[in-house]
Amino acid sequence: MFKIDKEENKVENLIIQQINSSIEQNTWKNMFLNGVNHLIKEYYEGYVNTKHVMPFSPEVFQVTEEFQEGDIFQRALILDTFIDANAILDNQLENIITSEATYLIESRRKEGVGGWAYFPKLRELPPDVDDLAQVMQVLCRSGYKKETVPLFDEPLKVLFRDQANIDNGWESWIIPKENQSLEEQLQTIWVNKAWGKGSDIDVVANVLYALNIYDENRFSKEIKQGLSFLYNSHEQYSWKSTWYYGKNYGTYMSIRAICANNGDKKIIRNAVDFLINSRKADGGWALENEMSSSLQTALALLGIQIANKYLGINIDPNWLEKSRVFLQEKYNDTSGWESSPFIRMPMGRPSGYIHTILTYESATITNNFVTKACQKFI
Repeated sequence: MFKIDKEENKVENLIIQQINSSIEQNTWKNMFLNGVNHLIKEYYEGYVNTKHVMPFSPEVFQVTEEFQEGDIFQRALILDTFIDANAILDNQLENIITSEATYLIESRRKEGVGGWAYFPKLRELPPDVDDLAQVMQVLCRSGYKKETVPLFDEPLKVLFRDQANIDNGWESWIIPKENQSLEEQLQTIWVNKAWGKGSDIDVVANVLYALNIYDENRFSKEIKQGLSFLYNSHEQYSWKSTWYYGKNYGTYMSIRAICANNGDKKIIRNAVDFLINSRKADGGWALENEMSSSLQTALALLGIQIANKYLGINIDPNWLEKSRVFLQEKYNDTSGWESSPFIRMPMGRPSGYIHTILTYESATITNNFVTKACQKFI
């Protein structure tokens, strides 16, 4: 990463100047600028608050270090927001974008089908579709599509050839069915033993959006197939995730995928109604039976903005203002917005009995989604 003090100061000073020059402090743009500032600080500090660290006992797993670290997916999410922000900040984030794109390219699996795994050094964990989709999006958007086509084509080939399900979705793990290496045999054992099988709504939606960015004409058949899966997977026009907390993430991701691929507008109208009607009295959104949180609010607002833009509907500014005030009041100068449960890893899926839910949360991830949402309303 770039750790040049002059560069860091240059970018931070640019944002501070923009905040100070704003006549009205309580605006979407000011919240966006504050959020970007927190993300830039996290970048220069080495993403210490972003890494997901979990123990995997050497007595059970083939690891040399008990604690495994993962930050590929998280940094790809943040890079997506940096790309959004770059134009607003007069392309001052180019060095950060280049640095992060390089990191993602270098973090891929070098053996077998390649791809990316959530915990890169955990041999039992296969490369997965969610990481592949997120990395595809940001590398294409940041200008690396031509150079990285070979990195995407083999995992996609294996996914669509070997991991298709009868429900028109795909498995979340990228493992060839035939001629498996010893490591791929090990990964297959652990998919059936711990990680679980089946088409995951959140993952299918993410890959559909990635395919649209990557090459929508070439993958038109797969996109049509995946849209059919999403149309048949909603529960009263909301989509529940396997790997993320609550309905707002899966609903946002499904809305984004359907809109990007010119999907069914009736379903989108009903989905945005679900999000609007589930807002709390304080202007925020919440996980079931919990208080409103900044993360759930940002995810809902992202879904609403994308859906309304697709439908050509304007959002009532007075209605929207209540959500802006909620987010404004949740912000603090030290950490930005609060940490909230984001990733959920259900253990015991293959047996049909979920005995443990492993949780990942980070204030940086909340900052990321709030910043992305605020940018939509500038």
